Amino acid sequence: MTRVMLLGADGFVGAHVGARLASEPEVEVTTVTRRGDVDADVRLDLAESPVAVAHTLRDAAPDVVVNCAGSTAGEASSLAANNLVAVGNLVDAVLTAGRPLRLVHLGSVAEYGRIPAGAAAREDSPERPVTPYGLTKLAATHLVRTAAAAGVDAVTLRVTTPIGPDAPVSTLAGRLVGQLRQIEAEGAGGVTTGPLDDVRDFVDIRDVAEAVVAVALRPRGRAALPSVLNVGSGVATPTRDMVSALLALAGFTGGLRTDGGGASRETALPWQHADITRAVEDLGWSPRRTLESSLHDLWHSALAPC
Repeated sequence: MTRVMLLGADGFVGAHVGARLASEPEVEVTTVTRRGDVDADVRLDLAESPVAVAHTLRDAAPDVVVNCAGSTAGEASSLAANNLVAVGNLVDAVLTAGRPLRLVHLGSVAEYGRIPAGAAAREDSPERPVTPYGLTKLAATHLVRTAAAAGVDAVTLRVTTPIGPDAPVSTLAGRLVGQLRQIEAEGAGGVTTGPLDDVRDFVDIRDVAEAVVAVALRPRGRAALPSVLNVGSGVATPTRDMVSALLALAGFTGGLRTDGGGASRETALPWQHADITRAVEDLGWSPRRTLESSLHDLWHSALAPC
């Protein structure tokens, strides 16, 4: 039996990782969340107390720690606390656990910063983040690398733009589906987004979960993985094309406005594309779902409001 501690189990990525882990008969999962209003085994704010993090790790005695916790938006202070301080406390706890642990940390392609148009970021590409989010995620990755250098079996998965069932309203696709379902319920209305000029590497959230589980449950004794692996679809898609496909799927023929704001991160990072060769070759993982299937399943996962 492999014991896995799943941090951030209530988030978009964490929930899908938890569902995938639950399908493994020889895995026992301890779910950990920051919020107290969700169902989880442990309530813990990773940024609040390094002592509490260490005690939780000691009590659960996991073989693997999967960190899906963190923030994608908010004030710089909040991003620093949830993406950096939290990981620092976690790494300290792992280093002092007194037993061998595997650490799987969810990073972001935003750690590369501005990727040149037409290029795909490799794991050895320059790391020059230009947003507070990217800066805090890169700093956290450096902490995980420090753990790996100290002998911890630690890997950061740099994820592109996850999409698929239950995407939250903090994502463009999730917000768009929410608007479309509202229009469907009310019988009228238009859709508003921010600018749609950027290009994104959309990866199905279930493929992300498969990659996480592949690292988490990788048999001991195999060749060590690189400390950083990109996880994406390997396809650069104009955001406008994704939006058009979702509108067509919903049968929407109304108006679309692109002056709604909410695009600061997208404006700062106009091109996103990751080279996933290492994950394919070293991990034996590859994305299986198309953007069309991701959008289909996202649309049908969101019921019209009552």
